[in-house]
Amino acid sequence: MSSTTHTPPSQRASASVIGAIALHAGRTLRGWSRTPAILVQSLGMPVAMLLIIAFMFGNAVEMATGRPAVQGLVPLMICTGPMFAGATSAAGLVTERQEGLFTRFRTLPGVAVSPLVGRVLAEVARGTVGAALILVTGLFMGYRLEGPLAVPGILALAALVALAFSCFLTWVGMVARTPEATVAALPAMMIMMFCNSGFMPDDGFPSYMQSIVRINPLSTVVEAMNVCAGTAGAGSSVVPALLWLVGAAAVGTLLLAATARRHR
Repeated sequence: MSSTTHTPPSQRASASVIGAIALHAGRTLRGWSRTPAILVQSLGMPVAMLLIIAFMFGNAVEMATGRPAVQGLVPLMICTGPMFAGATSAAGLVTERQEGLFTRFRTLPGVAVSPLVGRVLAEVARGTVGAALILVTGLFMGYRLEGPLAVPGILALAALVALAFSCFLTWVGMVARTPEATVAALPAMMIMMFCNSGFMPDDGFPSYMQSIVRINPLSTVVEAMNVCAGTAGAGSSVVPALLWLVGAAAVGTLLLAATARRHR
């Protein structure tokens, strides 16, 4: 007698969900690959900003702090790449909603949140690739890596940064009424970018700004990346960065899940 192996329904459902998420992630990545402006902004712009800021302010920062500016600027640009790319992606998501794309997605089989999870995974992939490009550029500029786990550790943190920003900014794209409304987060992003220890240690800022620099999540991530690189000062740790990033990703995921349920 021949026996037939039946796949349990739970396994078929899991495979269907994973397949739907992978489909939407691939769709998003292919769409970006066909749009040169998105590639330039998300991959080329952080590298250009690294070169420009290092050229304009690198000597002044090194003279003031005694440390090569590139040691702070490379992690900082790795962090800001997903931040600004995610804001642009959020505006595109609003346009897709207005054109009825997500209404069509709801007619397809699968979990309602699959398009959003796929988009988040695409953002994580883009952020990690961008981080690798910045890291390579930084190495040519003198960024130091010490230890065999430096590169994997930095890229893992870069993926967490991209995950945290993409969860929150994808939620912004789902609740904003117009693409222009997504720029409301830009002032906070600019503060995070410039008021952090990636430019210089917190004691190099005016006294009234030092507390802002210390609590800036990007300051903790810059420190954590330099811990992975083996160049951080004594007492530095990756724990504060992990707490910030995991917490932000969790909050963004909850907001995104609640929004997806309302749009079913």
